[in-house]
Amino acid sequence: MNVPRKASRTPLKRFHIAAAGMATAVMLAGTGACGGEGRQATQPTRTITQTVTAGETSTPSPSVSTSPTSQTRYLSDLTPLTSSQGVDTSAVEINGEGFARSVTLIANAAGPVNSVEYNLSRHWDMFSATIGLRDDSPTGGKLTFEVSVDGKQEYSETVPLGRSQKIELDLSNALRMKLTVTYSGQDAGSSYYGSWGNARLSS
Repeated sequence: MNVPRKASRTPLKRFHIAAAGMATAVMLAGTGACGGEGRQATQPTRTITQTVTAGETSTPSPSVSTSPTSQTRYLSDLTPLTSSQGVDTSAVEINGEGFARSVTLIANAAGPVNSVEYNLSRHWDMFSATIGLRDDSPTGGKLTFEVSVDGKQEYSETVPLGRSQKIELDLSNALRMKLTVTYSGQDAGSSYYGSWGNARLSS
């Protein structure tokens, strides 16, 4: 009568062992899966790091300009081709404003016209200056300022003491430039100083 009971216990033990084996296999599979996910999670991190590094490495450096550099030259640094009564290149004040790099021409009844000419060598594009009588000129004085380029008058203006004007003239392909101041009938015993403040050439 006990045989059937013994026969029924053996399959139960095998079932428990098999079930335990399956549970162990599931746990191992789960551990493997977790490990796989951990390895895959580190790869995107490396990819992001590489991307940032590549971005920093590929950042373009400041470009170097290949355009021609502009040049400036003050007339006070040039030797005139001709000068009728000499040129003063000292610092001046015109209408209360100081100019360190200037050209001044004196004019009076004895020498009513004073001019200076420069060689441009077809190198410069623009002439700039602030014109007017030097502030220590006699009261009530005025002078006519003229600029000629290759023999053609390009600018003419009469300026009284206490006034100033800024001028800019095109010198493209010019060979010669002549500056002139003209005395216009003030006190015959006085001299007047026509200044070209910070007179300069540029290209």
